[in-house]
Amino acid sequence: MKKSLWIDLSAGISADRFAAALIGLGVPVNKMVQVIKETIEGYGFLDAHIHLEFLADDVVAHRLHLVPLSELQAFSWGEAPNVLEKNLDKVGVTGAYADFARKVISILQETIRQNTLASSPAVVSLPVIGTAHTPYDHQAPYQPRVENAEDGIFYIEVDQRFADGLNALDSFSYIYVLSYLDRSIIPEITVTPPWKEEGDQYGVFATRSPNRPSPIGLTRVRLLRLEGKRIYTGPLDLFDGTPVMDVKPYIQTLDSAVDDDLGNDGWLAGSDHLELHRLGIPHAHPSVSGSSSQPLLLVASLVGVAWGLQHLSVDCESVICTSPVNTGIDYVLEPAAQAILEQHKIPNQPGTDSDELVTPDGAAILAALSPKFIKAEDMPSEDKNIAYGLGGKYLNSAPAFGALPVSLVEQSTQE
Repeated sequence: MKKSLWIDLSAGISADRFAAALIGLGVPVNKMVQVIKETIEGYGFLDAHIHLEFLADDVVAHRLHLVPLSELQAFSWGEAPNVLEKNLDKVGVTGAYADFARKVISILQETIRQNTLASSPAVVSLPVIGTAHTPYDHQAPYQPRVENAEDGIFYIEVDQRFADGLNALDSFSYIYVLSYLDRSIIPEITVTPPWKEEGDQYGVFATRSPNRPSPIGLTRVRLLRLEGKRIYTGPLDLFDGTPVMDVKPYIQTLDSAVDDDLGNDGWLAGSDHLELHRLGIPHAHPSVSGSSSQPLLLVASLVGVAWGLQHLSVDCESVICTSPVNTGIDYVLEPAAQAILEQHKIPNQPGTDSDELVTPDGAAILAALSPKFIKAEDMPSEDKNIAYGLGGKYLNSAPAFGALPVSLVEQSTQE
Protein backbone atom coordinates (compact mmCIF):
# COMPACT_ATOMS: atom_id res chain seq x y z
CA MET A 1 0.00 0.00 0.00
CA LYS A 2 1.28 3.46 -0.85
CA LYS A 3 2.00 5.80 2.01
CA SER A 4 1.51 9.47 2.69
CA LEU A 5 4.56 11.59 3.48
CA TRP A 6 4.28 14.03 6.39
CA ILE A 7 6.84 16.84 6.67
CA ASP A 8 7.27 19.15 9.65
CA LEU A 9 8.56 22.46 8.25
CA SER A 10 9.28 24.16 11.57
CA ALA A 11 13.00 23.88 10.71
CA GLY A 12 12.63 24.75 7.01
CA ILE A 13 13.74 22.41 4.21
CA SER A 14 16.63 21.79 1.81
CA ALA A 15 17.41 19.03 -0.67
CA ASP A 16 20.23 17.44 1.35
CA ARG A 17 18.21 17.41 4.58
CA PHE A 18 15.26 15.89 2.75
CA ALA A 19 17.44 13.15 1.24
CA ALA A 20 18.95 12.39 4.66
CA ALA A 21 15.50 12.17 6.26
CA LEU A 22 14.38 9.62 3.65
CA ILE A 23 17.30 7.43 4.70
CA GLY A 24 15.94 7.58 8.23
CA LEU A 25 12.63 6.27 6.90
CA GLY A 26 14.25 3.18 5.47
CA VAL A 27 16.00 4.05 2.22
CA PRO A 28 19.22 1.96 2.04
CA VAL A 29 22.20 4.17 2.86
CA ASN A 30 24.63 2.49 0.48
CA LYS A 31 22.26 2.66 -2.47
CA MET A 32 21.35 6.31 -1.86
CA VAL A 33 25.03 7.24 -1.67
CA GLN A 34 25.77 5.26 -4.83
CA VAL A 35 22.94 6.95 -6.74
CA ILE A 36 24.24 10.39 -5.77
CA LYS A 37 27.88 9.60 -6.56
CA GLU A 38 27.11 8.08 -9.96
CA THR A 39 25.27 11.24 -11.01
CA ILE A 40 28.55 13.15 -10.65
CA GLU A 41 30.52 10.68 -12.80
CA GLY A 42 32.22 12.42 -15.69
CA TYR A 43 32.26 15.79 -13.89
CA GLY A 44 34.70 15.03 -11.09
CA PHE A 45 34.92 13.05 -7.86
CA LEU A 46 32.50 13.36 -4.96
CA ASP A 47 32.50 11.95 -1.48
CA ALA A 48 28.90 11.35 -0.39
CA HIS A 49 28.46 9.90 3.06
CA ILE A 50 26.00 9.68 5.93
CA HIS A 51 26.73 9.83 9.61
CA LEU A 52 24.52 9.82 12.70
CA GLU A 53 24.01 12.64 15.17
CA PHE A 54 21.94 12.72 18.33
CA LEU A 55 19.21 15.25 19.01
CA ALA A 56 17.59 15.88 22.40
CA ASP A 57 16.46 12.77 24.28
CA ASP A 58 18.92 10.66 22.28
CA VAL A 59 16.81 10.90 19.12
CA VAL A 60 18.92 9.87 16.11
CA ALA A 61 19.27 12.06 13.00
CA HIS A 62 21.00 11.29 9.70
CA ARG A 63 23.31 13.92 8.23
CA LEU A 64 24.21 13.90 4.52
CA HIS A 65 27.54 15.34 3.45
CA LEU A 66 28.43 15.98 -0.20
CA VAL A 67 32.12 16.86 -0.41
CA PRO A 68 33.86 17.32 -3.82
CA LEU A 69 37.22 15.53 -3.78
CA SER A 70 38.34 17.41 -6.86
CA GLU A 71 37.30 20.55 -8.68
CA LEU A 72 34.04 19.67 -10.38
CA GLN A 73 33.70 20.43 -14.07
CA ALA A 74 31.74 23.60 -14.79
CA PHE A 75 28.06 22.73 -15.03
CA SER A 76 25.23 25.03 -16.10
CA TRP A 77 21.50 24.99 -15.46
CA GLY A 78 21.09 24.32 -19.16
CA GLU A 79 22.68 20.89 -18.76
CA ALA A 80 20.59 19.96 -15.71
CA PRO A 81 17.51 18.45 -17.47
CA ASN A 82 19.53 16.12 -19.69
CA VAL A 83 21.80 14.95 -16.86
CA LEU A 84 18.76 14.47 -14.63
CA GLU A 85 16.96 12.46 -17.32
CA LYS A 86 19.98 10.26 -17.98
CA ASN A 87 20.43 9.40 -14.32
CA LEU A 88 16.75 8.88 -13.55
CA ASP A 89 16.70 6.35 -16.35
CA LYS A 90 19.92 4.72 -15.14
CA VAL A 91 18.56 4.06 -11.63
CA GLY A 92 15.06 3.16 -12.82
CA VAL A 93 13.11 6.14 -11.48
CA THR A 94 9.85 6.48 -13.42
CA GLY A 95 6.29 7.81 -13.27
CA ALA A 96 5.31 10.35 -10.64
CA TYR A 97 8.75 10.21 -9.02
CA ALA A 98 10.54 11.16 -12.24
CA ASP A 99 7.94 13.87 -12.92
CA PHE A 100 8.56 15.29 -9.43
CA ALA A 101 12.31 15.60 -10.09
CA ARG A 102 11.71 17.21 -13.49
CA LYS A 103 9.33 19.71 -11.96
CA VAL A 104 11.87 20.74 -9.31
CA ILE A 105 14.45 21.54 -12.00
CA SER A 106 11.87 23.33 -14.14
CA ILE A 107 10.74 25.51 -11.20
CA LEU A 108 14.31 26.47 -10.34
CA GLN A 109 15.23 27.23 -13.95
CA GLU A 110 12.19 29.43 -14.49
CA THR A 111 12.68 31.30 -11.22
CA ILE A 112 16.36 31.99 -11.89
CA ARG A 113 15.59 33.08 -15.44
CA GLN A 114 12.81 35.42 -14.32
CA ASN A 115 15.01 36.92 -11.61
CA THR A 116 17.71 37.53 -14.22
CA LEU A 117 15.31 39.09 -16.71
CA ALA A 118 13.73 41.27 -14.03
CA SER A 119 16.75 43.57 -14.28
CA SER A 120 16.38 43.95 -18.06
CA PRO A 121 16.21 47.64 -19.02
CA ALA A 122 13.25 47.22 -21.39
CA VAL A 123 10.78 44.51 -22.36
CA VAL A 124 8.02 44.10 -24.93
CA SER A 125 4.91 41.94 -24.87
CA LEU A 126 4.00 39.77 -27.87
CA PRO A 127 0.94 37.59 -28.46
CA VAL A 128 1.33 33.82 -28.75
CA ILE A 129 -0.31 32.78 -32.02
CA GLY A 130 -0.23 29.03 -31.41
CA THR A 131 1.43 26.01 -29.84
CA ALA A 132 3.88 23.50 -31.29
CA HIS A 133 3.04 19.84 -30.80
CA THR A 134 5.88 17.32 -31.10
CA PRO A 135 6.79 13.88 -29.67
CA TYR A 136 9.43 15.47 -27.43
CA ASP A 137 8.60 15.93 -23.74
CA HIS A 138 12.09 16.00 -22.22
CA GLN A 139 14.67 15.74 -25.02
CA ALA A 140 14.51 17.29 -28.49
CA PRO A 141 17.00 17.13 -31.38
CA TYR A 142 19.47 19.96 -31.86
CA GLN A 143 18.45 20.32 -35.50
CA PRO A 144 15.38 18.85 -37.26
CA ARG A 145 16.28 16.05 -39.69
CA VAL A 146 14.29 14.02 -42.20
CA GLU A 147 14.88 10.88 -40.10
CA ASN A 148 13.06 12.50 -37.16
CA ALA A 149 9.79 12.18 -39.10
CA GLU A 150 9.57 8.65 -37.69
CA ASP A 151 9.50 10.06 -34.14
CA GLY A 152 5.81 11.01 -34.41
CA ILE A 153 3.44 13.72 -35.60
CA PHE A 154 4.49 17.38 -35.79
CA TYR A 155 2.03 20.23 -36.06
CA ILE A 156 1.29 23.78 -34.92
CA GLU A 157 -2.12 24.48 -33.41
CA VAL A 158 -2.97 28.09 -34.27
CA ASP A 159 -5.28 30.03 -31.96
CA GLN A 160 -8.77 30.39 -33.43
CA ARG A 161 -8.41 34.19 -33.39
CA PHE A 162 -5.60 33.93 -35.93
CA ALA A 163 -6.91 31.03 -38.03
CA ASP A 164 -7.82 33.25 -41.01
CA GLY A 165 -4.15 34.23 -41.20
CA LEU A 166 -3.39 30.75 -42.58
CA ASN A 167 -5.16 31.45 -45.86
CA ALA A 168 -2.86 30.50 -48.81
CA LEU A 169 -0.01 29.47 -46.51
CA ASP A 170 -0.18 25.97 -48.00
CA SER A 171 0.91 27.38 -51.36
CA PHE A 172 4.44 27.35 -49.89
CA SER A 173 6.48 24.19 -49.36
CA TYR A 174 8.54 25.52 -46.42
CA ILE A 175 7.85 27.92 -43.58
CA TYR A 176 9.79 29.68 -40.83
CA VAL A 177 8.54 29.04 -37.29
CA LEU A 178 9.46 31.62 -34.65
CA SER A 179 9.01 30.15 -31.18
CA TYR A 180 9.43 31.21 -27.58
CA LEU A 181 11.93 28.83 -25.98
CA ASP A 182 10.15 28.64 -22.65
CA ARG A 183 12.49 25.97 -21.30
CA SER A 184 15.63 28.01 -21.80
CA ILE A 185 17.42 28.99 -18.62
CA ILE A 186 19.73 31.76 -17.41
CA PRO A 187 20.57 33.96 -20.42
CA GLU A 188 24.15 33.64 -21.64
CA ILE A 189 26.02 36.75 -22.72
CA THR A 190 29.21 34.96 -23.71
CA VAL A 191 29.75 31.33 -24.69
CA THR A 192 32.91 29.25 -24.55
CA PRO A 193 32.55 26.49 -27.18
CA PRO A 194 34.14 23.27 -25.92
CA TRP A 195 35.34 22.35 -29.40
CA LYS A 196 37.61 25.39 -29.53
CA GLU A 197 40.89 24.28 -27.95
CA GLU A 198 42.00 27.81 -27.16
CA GLY A 199 38.85 28.37 -25.09
CA ASP A 200 37.87 31.59 -26.85
CA GLN A 201 34.61 33.24 -25.86
CA TYR A 202 31.97 34.34 -28.34
CA GLY A 203 29.01 36.62 -27.87
CA VAL A 204 25.66 34.86 -27.56
CA PHE A 205 24.42 36.74 -30.65
CA ALA A 206 27.17 35.04 -32.65
CA THR A 207 25.87 31.59 -31.57
CA ARG A 208 22.72 29.47 -31.76
CA SER A 209 22.53 29.01 -27.98
CA PRO A 210 18.89 28.83 -26.78
CA ASN A 211 19.77 30.62 -23.54
CA ARG A 212 19.45 34.14 -24.87
CA PRO A 213 18.28 37.44 -23.34
CA SER A 214 15.24 37.03 -25.64
CA PRO A 215 14.84 33.24 -26.05
CA ILE A 216 13.39 33.23 -29.56
CA GLY A 217 13.76 30.09 -31.67
CA LEU A 218 13.90 30.07 -35.49
CA THR A 219 13.19 26.86 -37.43
CA ARG A 220 12.78 26.34 -41.15
CA VAL A 221 10.51 23.35 -41.69
CA ARG A 222 8.62 21.64 -44.50
CA LEU A 223 4.90 22.39 -44.61
CA LEU A 224 2.98 19.15 -45.24
CA ARG A 225 -0.64 20.30 -45.16
CA LEU A 226 -3.21 22.53 -43.48
CA GLU A 227 -6.19 21.07 -41.64
CA GLY A 228 -8.39 23.78 -40.23
CA LYS A 229 -6.24 25.73 -37.80
CA ARG A 230 -3.51 23.09 -37.73
CA ILE A 231 -0.26 23.33 -39.68
CA TYR A 232 1.20 19.85 -40.15
CA THR A 233 4.95 20.03 -40.69
CA GLY A 234 8.09 18.00 -41.00
CA PRO A 235 10.25 17.45 -37.89
CA LEU A 236 10.52 20.37 -35.46
CA ASP A 237 13.37 20.86 -32.98
CA LEU A 238 10.96 21.99 -30.25
CA PHE A 239 9.53 20.53 -27.08
CA ASP A 240 5.85 19.64 -27.05
CA GLY A 241 3.84 22.67 -25.92
CA THR A 242 6.38 25.30 -27.01
CA PRO A 243 4.64 28.65 -27.64
CA VAL A 244 4.76 29.82 -31.26
CA MET A 245 5.12 33.57 -31.80
CA ASP A 246 4.87 33.74 -35.59
CA VAL A 247 4.87 31.76 -38.83
CA LYS A 248 6.32 33.15 -42.07
CA PRO A 249 6.63 31.59 -45.54
CA TYR A 250 10.04 30.59 -46.84
CA ILE A 251 10.25 32.28 -50.24
CA GLN A 252 12.90 30.64 -52.38
CA THR A 253 13.58 33.63 -54.66
CA LEU A 254 14.20 35.90 -51.68
CA ASP A 255 15.62 33.52 -49.08
CA SER A 256 17.87 31.11 -50.97
CA ALA A 257 21.48 31.93 -51.68
CA VAL A 258 21.73 32.09 -55.49
CA ASP A 259 25.34 33.28 -55.26
CA ASP A 260 27.50 30.59 -53.63
CA ASP A 261 29.63 33.33 -52.08
CA LEU A 262 26.67 35.07 -50.45
CA GLY A 263 27.05 33.39 -47.05
CA ASN A 264 29.72 31.76 -44.93
CA ASP A 265 30.13 29.81 -41.69
CA GLY A 266 31.73 32.66 -39.72
CA TRP A 267 33.88 31.64 -36.76
CA LEU A 268 32.57 28.06 -37.13
CA ALA A 269 34.33 27.61 -40.48
CA GLY A 270 36.19 24.30 -40.63
CA SER A 271 34.69 23.11 -37.35
CA ASP A 272 33.77 19.45 -36.91
CA HIS A 273 31.21 20.68 -34.40
CA LEU A 274 29.27 22.42 -37.16
CA GLU A 275 28.84 19.05 -38.87
CA LEU A 276 27.42 17.61 -35.64
CA HIS A 277 24.79 20.35 -35.66
CA ARG A 278 24.00 19.76 -39.32
CA LEU A 279 23.50 16.06 -38.68
CA GLY A 280 21.61 16.62 -35.43
CA ILE A 281 24.00 14.42 -33.45
CA PRO A 282 23.90 14.91 -29.62
CA HIS A 283 27.11 16.38 -28.24
CA ALA A 284 28.56 18.45 -25.42
CA HIS A 285 27.69 22.12 -25.18
CA PRO A 286 29.46 24.90 -23.34
CA SER A 287 28.54 25.98 -19.86
CA VAL A 288 27.27 29.46 -19.21
CA SER A 289 29.74 32.01 -18.01
CA GLY A 290 29.79 32.24 -14.25
CA SER A 291 28.42 28.71 -13.80
CA SER A 292 29.45 26.57 -10.87
CA SER A 293 29.07 23.03 -9.58
CA GLN A 294 25.99 23.96 -7.52
CA PRO A 295 23.39 22.80 -10.10
CA LEU A 296 25.31 19.54 -10.46
CA LEU A 297 25.20 18.81 -6.71
CA LEU A 298 21.50 19.63 -6.71
CA VAL A 299 20.81 17.25 -9.60
CA ALA A 300 22.73 14.53 -7.76
CA SER A 301 20.73 15.10 -4.56
CA LEU A 302 17.49 15.23 -6.53
CA VAL A 303 18.13 11.90 -8.26
CA GLY A 304 18.75 10.42 -4.80
CA VAL A 305 15.54 11.96 -3.42
CA ALA A 306 13.43 10.72 -6.35
CA TRP A 307 14.91 7.24 -6.03
CA GLY A 308 14.25 7.30 -2.28
CA LEU A 309 10.62 8.37 -2.69
CA GLN A 310 10.10 5.57 -5.21
CA HIS A 311 11.80 3.02 -2.94
CA LEU A 312 9.45 3.99 -0.09
CA SER A 313 6.38 3.90 -2.41
CA VAL A 314 5.39 7.39 -1.28
CA ASP A 315 2.11 8.65 -2.72
CA CYS A 316 3.30 11.90 -4.30
CA GLU A 317 -0.28 13.18 -4.44
CA SER A 318 -0.75 12.81 -0.69
CA VAL A 319 1.95 14.90 0.96
CA ILE A 320 1.10 16.75 4.19
CA CYS A 321 3.18 19.68 5.51
CA THR A 322 2.97 21.90 8.55
CA SER A 323 2.24 25.59 8.02
CA PRO A 324 3.79 28.12 7.93
CA VAL A 325 7.26 27.22 6.72
CA ASN A 326 9.98 28.61 8.98
CA THR A 327 12.42 30.49 6.75
CA GLY A 328 14.78 31.63 9.48
CA ILE A 329 15.65 35.33 9.54
CA ASP A 330 13.95 36.87 6.52
CA TYR A 331 16.84 39.06 5.36
CA VAL A 332 19.09 36.05 4.67
CA LEU A 333 16.50 34.19 2.57
CA GLU A 334 17.72 33.98 -1.03
CA PRO A 335 15.57 35.88 -3.55
CA ALA A 336 15.00 32.69 -5.57
CA ALA A 337 13.63 30.88 -2.52
CA GLN A 338 11.38 33.80 -1.64
CA ALA A 339 10.13 34.03 -5.23
CA ILE A 340 9.22 30.32 -5.31
CA LEU A 341 7.41 30.51 -1.98
CA GLU A 342 5.40 33.52 -3.15
CA GLN A 343 4.64 32.26 -6.66
CA HIS A 344 3.42 28.87 -5.42
CA LYS A 345 1.55 30.39 -2.47
CA ILE A 346 3.47 28.40 0.13
CA PRO A 347 2.71 29.88 3.58
CA ASN A 348 5.90 31.02 5.28
CA GLN A 349 7.26 33.37 7.90
CA PRO A 350 10.61 34.20 9.51
CA GLY A 351 11.04 32.44 12.80
CA THR A 352 14.11 30.93 14.41
CA ASP A 353 17.18 33.14 14.67
CA SER A 354 19.36 31.30 12.15
CA ASP A 355 20.88 31.30 8.71
CA GLU A 356 18.51 30.48 5.86
CA LEU A 357 16.37 27.47 6.72
CA VAL A 358 14.68 27.30 3.32
CA THR A 359 17.02 27.05 0.34
CA PRO A 360 15.88 27.60 -3.26
CA ASP A 361 16.04 23.85 -3.88
CA GLY A 362 14.03 23.22 -0.71
CA ALA A 363 11.36 25.69 -1.83
CA ALA A 364 11.26 24.07 -5.29
CA ILE A 365 10.82 20.63 -3.71
CA LEU A 366 7.82 21.91 -1.75
CA ALA A 367 6.34 23.51 -4.86
CA ALA A 368 6.82 20.32 -6.89
CA LEU A 369 5.19 18.18 -4.20
CA SER A 370 2.12 20.49 -4.03
CA PRO A 371 1.38 19.42 -0.44
CA LYS A 372 -1.66 19.98 1.71
CA PHE A 373 -0.79 22.38 4.53
CA ILE A 374 -2.06 21.93 8.07
CA LYS A 375 -1.36 23.63 11.38
CA ALA A 376 1.59 22.25 13.30
CA GLU A 377 -0.64 21.30 16.24
CA ASP A 378 -2.75 19.15 13.91
CA MET A 379 0.21 16.96 12.98
CA PRO A 380 -0.33 13.59 14.69
CA SER A 381 2.60 12.55 16.88
CA GLU A 382 1.70 9.16 18.29
CA ASP A 383 2.44 5.86 16.57
CA LYS A 384 4.51 7.50 13.85
CA ASN A 385 7.88 6.50 12.47
CA ILE A 386 9.60 9.90 12.51
CA ALA A 387 12.98 10.37 10.84
CA TYR A 388 15.22 13.43 11.02
CA GLY A 389 17.46 14.73 8.26
CA LEU A 390 20.45 17.07 8.47
CA GLY A 391 22.51 18.55 5.64
CA GLY A 392 26.14 19.43 5.10
CA LYS A 393 25.64 22.99 6.31
CA TYR A 394 25.78 23.62 10.06
CA LEU A 395 23.19 26.32 10.56
CA ASN A 396 24.43 27.63 13.93
CA SER A 397 26.47 26.57 16.95
CA ALA A 398 24.18 23.65 17.78
CA PRO A 399 25.33 20.74 15.56
CA ALA A 400 21.85 19.19 15.28
CA PHE A 401 20.01 22.44 14.64
CA GLY A 402 17.72 22.46 11.60
CA ALA A 403 16.85 18.75 11.62
CA LEU A 404 13.99 18.07 9.18
CA PRO A 405 11.35 15.71 10.64
CA VAL A 406 9.48 13.48 8.17
CA SER A 407 7.25 10.45 8.63
CA LEU A 408 5.30 7.89 6.62
CA VAL A 409 1.66 7.26 7.36
CA GLU A 410 -0.42 4.47 5.88
CA GLN A 411 -3.29 6.12 4.01
CA SER A 412 -5.84 3.99 5.82
CA THR A 413 -4.72 5.33 9.24
CA GLN A 414 -5.65 8.90 8.25
CA GLU A 415 -9.35 8.09 8.03
